[in-house]
Amino acid sequence: MVPQAKVLPHVPYRQALKNFLEGNAAYYRQPSIHYLEPFRIFGNLYYVGDKRVCCHLVDTGAGLILFDSGYPQATHMLIDSIWRLGFDPADIRYIIHSHGHFDHFGGSNEMKAIYGCELLMSEADTASLREDPRRALIGWGPKPNDAIAWPDRELRDGEILELGNTKIKCVLTPGHTVGVMTFFFDVTDGETVHRVGYMGGAGFFTIYREHCRDFGLPENLCLRLGQSIQKVWDEPVDITLGNHPSQNCTLEKRRWMLEHPGENPFVDPNGWHAFLRALEEKRREFETLGY
Repeated sequence: MVPQAKVLPHVPYRQALKNFLEGNAAYYRQPSIHYLEPFRIFGNLYYVGDKRVCCHLVDTGAGLILFDSGYPQATHMLIDSIWRLGFDPADIRYIIHSHGHFDHFGGSNEMKAIYGCELLMSEADTASLREDPRRALIGWGPKPNDAIAWPDRELRDGEILELGNTKIKCVLTPGHTVGVMTFFFDVTDGETVHRVGYMGGAGFFTIYREHCRDFGLPENLCLRLGQSIQKVWDEPVDITLGNHPSQNCTLEKRRWMLEHPGENPFVDPNGWHAFLRALEEKRREFETLGY
């Protein structure tokens, strides 16, 4: 049986920060160690990220939509993955950022400069970064002089973004940042339609009280994450996406697809609640530990 979600065990904040910096060091030096062959998840939905950060591509029939652009030093792999699937990056109309951290908008300025696509981010995270640009965490990355990928368009809670055959419902779900957005949209393969759910931030690293104090963020983000989970609990979802592969077991599901041709573990109507339930259990544990 393919797992649907997994969350790393909690450790004190300074240890979590140490793990983050040390864990990414080799990837910063050589991104290709985390290269993943791009693939079709279902219908007009594709995976173009790597083993470290998820990026998803949607072919709307009237242009492409890219969800997140990964770390800045991996932009070449992202572009290569889009080409390998037979698409032209020049057809990307929108890059939608799940939230305002550099590992999810790192390639966006370069993509915009080359291909002219529009950048989108939540109104809440845009305001937060204007208030304190350090919250993008660029200084912890491999290119500390990089600029924030400021959006051309700011998304509001409940907004519907439409392009071609795709309508994306944008829901504000604060927690990982104050402006995390969760997205819902349909993907099709012939006459078969499945609903996608993509929660744009499920990590605990940035909701530690110590982190919030260091960056001037509200210290109730753990509570707000719980409220966000409840907010999207009743959404009907057939395909659950993550923005890091561990969140929805991207790598395990891809391996299963390759080993079991004709089976698609990404399509699972129970996966959304499995993911949210695991997230809520870890959130309560985090809260109990007093982090």
